[in-house]
Amino acid sequence: MSYFSVALQRQAEGRHLSQSDIARQCGLSRSFISRLMSGESRDLSEQNVVALLQVFSADPQAQADLVAARCMDAREVARAAGTIGAQLVDIQVKNAAKAEKNELPQVQLNAETEKAFAWLRTHCPLNPDLEQHLVGYARLMGMK
Repeated sequence: MSYFSVALQRQAEGRHLSQSDIARQCGLSRSFISRLMSGESRDLSEQNVVALLQVFSADPQAQADLVAARCMDAREVARAAGTIGAQLVDIQVKNAAKAEKNELPQVQLNAETEKAFAWLRTHCPLNPDLEQHLVGYARLMGMK
């Protein structure tokens, strides 16, 4: 099953939309939506993706989830074909509220963690985005 199929199912279930509802709103056949959601069909044109995105036009976060899923499917196709560059692709969806504010969370690190980051800063080129990613990861892992 494709990432897009799973994302579409999740978005439809979250809004209590049936396959018929989605088909009616995007102008595609219910049988096509059924095959798509079951993973039976991966034949999804750009035009059909855009039509499906319009169903969720009131929710940019839902649209972002579907777009990211489509990208993840493309990355998996490239990986399966042995494309080394596919391993370098990272796909993520930003939180809409944070994306609007464009703010990064402030994190207080304990002395040990700060010492580790200080060592990294002296041995690696400065990359603020990477540092924020590492701080976020440390926070997720429960480091203080």
